[in-house]
Amino acid sequence: MKKNLLLLLALLCLMPFSAMGQSRRTVITNGVLWKDTAGNVVQAHGAGFLYQNGLWYMIGEDRGDSWRPDVNMYSSPDLVHWTFVGKIIKNGETTPDLGQRRFIERPKLLYCAKTGQYVVWCHWEGRNYGASEAAVFVSEQVGGPYRLHHAGRPLDIKSRDCNVFQDADGQAYFISTIEENQHLGLFRLSDDYTEALSCNILFAHQSREAPAIARVGDTYYMLSSACTGWDPNQCKLSCSKSLTEGWSPLVNVGDSICYDTQAASILTINGSKQTTYLYVGDRWMDPGLPESKTIIFPVTFGDGKCELHYAERFEIDFETGEWKILD
Repeated sequence: MKKNLLLLLALLCLMPFSAMGQSRRTVITNGVLWKDTAGNVVQAHGAGFLYQNGLWYMIGEDRGDSWRPDVNMYSSPDLVHWTFVGKIIKNGETTPDLGQRRFIERPKLLYCAKTGQYVVWCHWEGRNYGASEAAVFVSEQVGGPYRLHHAGRPLDIKSRDCNVFQDADGQAYFISTIEENQHLGLFRLSDDYTEALSCNILFAHQSREAPAIARVGDTYYMLSSACTGWDPNQCKLSCSKSLTEGWSPLVNVGDSICYDTQAASILTINGSKQTTYLYVGDRWMDPGLPESKTIIFPVTFGDGKCELHYAERFEIDFETGEWKILD
């Protein structure tokens, strides 16, 4: 009898939470430095994300050496417990220019199902932000090693602050501030995600940066900020039925400094009861670049509008998609 009871307890310990009728509730706390599972400060600023096989992969700038950032990768099942995967792009090793004549900002990660490759797009910059280029790195494994595919101005267009977007049909896009931060450029990518094929100019002469796009049903929503360096400013929303045209006039969302953040990514949680969207932003210079905080909170979209639900603490159930603000 005792032996059977011990066997039953062992089996229960091996069962996933969902098999035991448990949820995957996680509490996310904002305003604190994240630590990885080894106890080290997480360095992944301007973060990009990829969800694959039950894990979130996050890449971002390692600002431990403030002005010579490597690119780090972490993995997590719940956006709280982060395991350091490695430096997937490293100064002086991945390419000699990196850390000397060039540095990286806002690296973003894509997976191309057609090639089986992982692709990183990023802002590839030089002294005094005069280069205004993008770079592309590729790998056959999510954790690397990554190698430089090419770098330069996409379609010979000056490009800086950037993001990526992968549509429901698998088509991928690179979006960046272009031509001295005057406009946003939406670059349609090749089937292997490594080349820019065409560019549509969006929000001409409105000086928007930090673009982040989500698709909800048949509508695209874009959040972006003004260009005020490291200082936060008013986040604005636009929406459209088409990525390449028809974007609505910009409207304010959130408070006047977007809760002291600048957008980095919008994550989609496909739960059994609802789909939830999470805003991920950087709280830059808090108090310095290496200590800049990563901030996450729910955002709701619908009827051409969105609402940012900033909270110091909130709970999310990754199984159902449900969330609630905590006191």
